[in-house]
Amino acid sequence: MRKKIDGLSRQLNRDIHILDVGGRPEYWENIGHENVSKIILLNYDEAELQRTGSENNLFEVRVGDARDLSDYDDNSFDLVHSNSVIEHVGGWPDMAAMAREVQRVGKTGWLQTPAYEFPIEPHFRMLGIHWFGAPTRSSLLRLSRHYRNQNRAARRMHAERINLLSHRDMHVLFPDCNIWIERIILAKSYVAIW
Repeated sequence: MRKKIDGLSRQLNRDIHILDVGGRPEYWENIGHENVSKIILLNYDEAELQRTGSENNLFEVRVGDARDLSDYDDNSFDLVHSNSVIEHVGGWPDMAAMAREVQRVGKTGWLQTPAYEFPIEPHFRMLGIHWFGAPTRSSLLRLSRHYRNQNRAARRMHAERINLLSHRDMHVLFPDCNIWIERIILAKSYVAIW
């Protein structure tokens, strides 16, 4: 990501403007702020934006929906960034809408998501739970210390709110993009880069 920002800044001969869908300032502390003029942090949940805690005027926080970025013109950002968000927006039509929108508003982009093929589901930290249907996933969540005290309806809601994407899914959603694979022996996550 750092190389992409620096390369884009050199190519444009200026600092770049970033839309971070679902992001927070602390993430950017790891990446760094060099060659960046503004980062708009867009989140669906206003409570997430209140957690930002940054007094840095580099960041602008906005409430919005990744599936509908109609407030922004085509190619209005030098870079659109999203880290582990697309799997939370809903089912396939919602993920497809987000994929279309981020590619529309970003001249370039970097969208990361956990790999469906990896055996450990990263949100629940459980082996293979994501390979089952929602009813079975909600039953298996009883085994997790974080969800065991929740009723069936709450566990089902959690089971349905995350939809991991496969390598093939990423190619369908981002047909003109490079799909970079982060590996820990097996594919751990995918990054669509355009």
